[in-house]
Amino acid sequence: MPVLLLVSAALAAAPLPVTAVDPTAYDRAVAARRAHRPEDAVQLLEPLLAAEPGNVDARVQYGYALLALGRSDAAAAAFTEVLRRAPGYADARDGLALARRRRAEVVPRWRLDLDAGTSAVRGQPDWRELDGQLRYQLDARTALTGRIEATRRFGLDDTYGEVRVDARVSPRVDLYASAGGTPGADYRPRWQLGGGLAARLTDGGRATVLTLDARAARYASGRVETLVPGVQQYVAGGRAWVTAQWINLFADGRHRSGLLGRGDVQASERLRLFAGAARAPDTSEGIVTRVTTVFGGVAATLDPRHELRLSAAHVDQSLGPSRTDLSLGLGVRF
Repeated sequence: MPVLLLVSAALAAAPLPVTAVDPTAYDRAVAARRAHRPEDAVQLLEPLLAAEPGNVDARVQYGYALLALGRSDAAAAAFTEVLRRAPGYADARDGLALARRRRAEVVPRWRLDLDAGTSAVRGQPDWRELDGQLRYQLDARTALTGRIEATRRFGLDDTYGEVRVDARVSPRVDLYASAGGTPGADYRPRWQLGGGLAARLTDGGRATVLTLDARAARYASGRVETLVPGVQQYVAGGRAWVTAQWINLFADGRHRSGLLGRGDVQASERLRLFAGAARAPDTSEGIVTRVTTVFGGVAATLDPRHELRLSAAHVDQSLGPSRTDLSLGLGVRF
């Protein structure tokens, strides 16, 4: 019995085993932050810092990820701790100065996007389109969006309006739901309901994201439903990604399908390029037609609050004339 007591006492006095830390967590967190996914970076870095509180490199990355999430006070605390341990760490000093400036600023919750487009249609007057979208970020997980699209085609004007709710239900899953309609519709949907999700399977610079979008709409000519599963694959440390979608359209008791492929490249911190092609069914004026589309464009961040977009596309339809689209857009955060 005394021997058992001694063994028990020794076991009780022994330190608890330290939870193993993923050796790739730091690199994956850096890649996630550079790919504009600060939530993932924070999720990876917090267990690492709990196990290695003296890891100043990880804490600097943690501070910048917190800044991207608008958590300036927590970021300042992270940078201050780094400087306490490593007073000469320049990135931490710069981060602390940035966090202090951010604390004095109002974090933008609103985003306004304005887009104007024109389409040169063979054998018809040009089409015109003007879109306005206003998004409000309620909190880190929820956003509300209102959108209005005013179009002119065939000498007729339609104005479509839509509201949308986006919600992050977990660190890896985002959901959305939308509803819209066109008063006195001529060629746009009389009503339309939509929903979808994005689920991140892996993190880091080679993240894989599965997407699913579904819509049901009523046109003057009848009801149309679409179901679009897709995948996004990040490469090059998160600075480039490819998107593939399988487009399924249901109308008139028939199922039609096609494919879309797209590539995006973050050429620099302020410049993103994209291009793609699709051969798939589409709904034009409520009529289902097969279209072949090639498109491309550029998005330039002018400063933290302003973005400029330019895109072009050429569309060939199995039923109807071909057209060339050109669009110019501006995004403003406030």
